[in-house]
Amino acid sequence: MKKLLSIAIAFLFSTVLFSQNENDILRYSTTDVFGSARFEAMAGSFGALGADFSAIQINPAGMGRFSTSNLSLSFNNSSINNEAIYNNTITNSGRNNFTVGSAGAVFTTDLSESNSGRKYSQFSIGYTRLKNFTNTKRYEGQNFHSLLDVFANSGKGIDPEFIFDDRPFTTGLAYDVFALDYDKSNFEYVSRLTSGDMYHNREINTDGGIGEFHIGYSENYMNKFYYGGSIGIRRVNYEENYNHNERLLDTVGTTLRYFDYSYEQITKGTGFNLKLGILYLFSEQFRVGLAFESPTIIALEDEWTADMTAMHNDGLRFVESEFVPKGNFEYRIKTPMKLRGSFAYVIGMRGAVNVDLEMSRLPGGRLMPASTLENTNSYTFDNQNSEVRIQYRTILNTRIGMEYMVYTDIFLRGGLAVLPQPFKKELGNLTTPNMTYSAGIGWDNKYLSIDLSYRLLQLRSEYYAFDPTKIENRTEFNINVHNVVLSARLKF
Repeated sequence: MKKLLSIAIAFLFSTVLFSQNENDILRYSTTDVFGSARFEAMAGSFGALGADFSAIQINPAGMGRFSTSNLSLSFNNSSINNEAIYNNTITNSGRNNFTVGSAGAVFTTDLSESNSGRKYSQFSIGYTRLKNFTNTKRYEGQNFHSLLDVFANSGKGIDPEFIFDDRPFTTGLAYDVFALDYDKSNFEYVSRLTSGDMYHNREINTDGGIGEFHIGYSENYMNKFYYGGSIGIRRVNYEENYNHNERLLDTVGTTLRYFDYSYEQITKGTGFNLKLGILYLFSEQFRVGLAFESPTIIALEDEWTADMTAMHNDGLRFVESEFVPKGNFEYRIKTPMKLRGSFAYVIGMRGAVNVDLEMSRLPGGRLMPASTLENTNSYTFDNQNSEVRIQYRTILNTRIGMEYMVYTDIFLRGGLAVLPQPFKKELGNLTTPNMTYSAGIGWDNKYLSIDLSYRLLQLRSEYYAFDPTKIENRTEFNINVHNVVLSARLKF
């Protein structure tokens, strides 16, 4: 029989897999650069330029650059390709997703008649998709370690009479389908595994996204100084389901042939934030911007369930539908604040270059009880918040974008973004930054503009199905996201 994992690791797994943890902070705090085709073609680098609705998510003062009213709409198609490397076995998977990237309206009022120095004011309202969760990832390969070992350790010291109450999503399921046996002499559970490898196969499907409704106000003072603010109403919809299959490569001396473990989670929530920004023109050529994004406080509710089947030499064992466990939990998350500095150089009347630097203080993220009015016995997430501070670091995202008018009303655009990994380097995680490469073309006249863009987002990540202390359990994912955006903007 395989050597069991430590009780500490089993406890870590049971708390990480089925409860709120530092991974939630990262999932709901990091956002993408969805928006108009012009915005995406420049890798989301727009903080000192403005005059595009998508700039409201970077610096709301950029809305002050509008001198006419506008309506805009953008459609986004994302094609996702995943390469998984698991114990020298390579597996490819992918998914496609079509969404509305952004939609908005800017209503501009001429204030110049007052002779107060205020030229225009703008009221902005609209929607931006900040993150896309839609993906299908899969890995497979041989491994000596098994999920059953973790389930066995999780139930140590718990009598089978109570295992379905105390460990309903893990040990209880495995015991019910006879993948685990109970050793009365040692008060522990043992898996029906042999000393050989298991062949692992896991498919992870995720859906949903993060979207934000913006309500903003901005003003133009003397065509030199611009200021603005916006309230963001952020909506979270995250769905995840995976199936974990392990097949015994050596079945001598055991009835077990393979087992399937499935997990499903749905998370929904709403949060609010505030963005404030200023933009100053030292000259027509040199411009700078500064913006602040407050933490977003998001009220979330998780609903989850798990199920398991096991194939033995005499047939399939499964859990009766009325005994399939379900869980739910309400809590809140505070995402980190963000500071953005922007610098732009305008090339006559033909083009511009913009650089955005965005600081995100990830260790400042927090998990919190559902309500501050709850009694003093409510769970405080002290251990999880400690892990946030231990694992994450403050990062500086860099985005560079440019556009140039190559012919009357015809623009070419390009962009680059460097997005550092959020983990502290001393923890031994990936250090290669995520990258964005983008390009696009646009046509812009007095009343209408139409833009098309392509953006490649390259992501690198590590995934542990269980027990992160064993390097054999690691899957390396190389993900390429191809975004194509088509936008139209009407000026009136």
